Amino acid sequence: MKIGFAGRWSPLDKTAWSGTYFFAYQAIKKNFDVQYFHYKWSWYVREQLILHKQIQKLQNRKIAVEFLRGYAKWFSKELEKELHQVKPDVLFVPGAPQLIAYCKTTVPIIYMADATFQQLQGYYDSFGNLAAYNIQQGIELDQKAFDNAAHCMLASDWARQSAIDDYHIPENKITVQPLGANLDIIPSVSELKKEKNKICQLLFLGVDWERKGGQIALDTFYALKKKGMQVQLTIVGCTPPVPVYENDITVIPFINKNIKKEATLLYNIFQQTDFLLLPTRAECAGLVFCEAGAFGIPSITTDTGGVNTYVQNGINGFTLPLSSGAEAYADKILDLYTNDDAYRQLCINSRKKYDATLNWDAWGDSFRQVAERVLNK
Repeated sequence: MKIGFAGRWSPLDKTAWSGTYFFAYQAIKKNFDVQYFHYKWSWYVREQLILHKQIQKLQNRKIAVEFLRGYAKWFSKELEKELHQVKPDVLFVPGAPQLIAYCKTTVPIIYMADATFQQLQGYYDSFGNLAAYNIQQGIELDQKAFDNAAHCMLASDWARQSAIDDYHIPENKITVQPLGANLDIIPSVSELKKEKNKICQLLFLGVDWERKGGQIALDTFYALKKKGMQVQLTIVGCTPPVPVYENDITVIPFINKNIKKEATLLYNIFQQTDFLLLPTRAECAGLVFCEAGAFGIPSITTDTGGVNTYVQNGINGFTLPLSSGAEAYADKILDLYTNDDAYRQLCINSRKKYDATLNWDAWGDSFRQVAERVLNK
């Protein structure tokens, strides 16, 4: 079976969609021959989108250009022309509804997404204050993409529910399969740390301080200190907007996992971490939960978006209500850390959860089953 891989970026680019394109591409290649297509905007599409942005500046509204009808039609037609020349058995399209919304083809399409455009309205700040026509066109093209797909591989139960409720996609046309850890090196079970640290090591890992709940994580650290707990916090991926003078806080503003030295640094940080602390305010999936699980690290996070597909209470961590503040996070961490047996079992189960479902081999097996089913139809 030959698989076409079509996206807005190249699957050879490890930075595309936080590495998801690259790792999905590698997972598919283990079972199939794969040919990829990706497209750059033509000059006239770019000029048209610039015009939209200029108009919206006058109205003080944002524009998500990739969810404009003109953008989607151009990309859909480009893909349609290519599929007439190179006809794969099945086409895989990750996170790019623009490519298939207006594409007419007999090639069955497997579409992967971590959310619907409809459910992102009012959820992610980056999709807030959009022009009304932008929202209308975005929902329209997103709906068409889901409709045009022979099957939808969605990254969470949260996304699945929106596809069913908002877009009326049949349940038998949807498979929920979590993504995996976007890491080049996964430690073996024997390489994981055997005991918790004497000083509790917390890791906050995220680029968006506000959306990932950075201030709650910082306040949790201070709350644990007040409770008499020895604790250190490592912040990776961003710089706190507030002054941080604590000796027990380390800030690493940016790590490029594609540079060996920096990837090794992140690997070592994971190896020494006792808890991933991520009080996220909005999250479609959360690859970092997969990465934490690979190192046997429990995640203390929020029950929002697609998180509970990745973190199950008492298995590989805990999801607290969105209304929870730093005290609740601190109490949960203190309770787990001071109970040796409970903490040890949580670490063991975190790795088991990773091995069972939160890895790219599991995702690749799911894709293979879906592809064979789609083709047999």
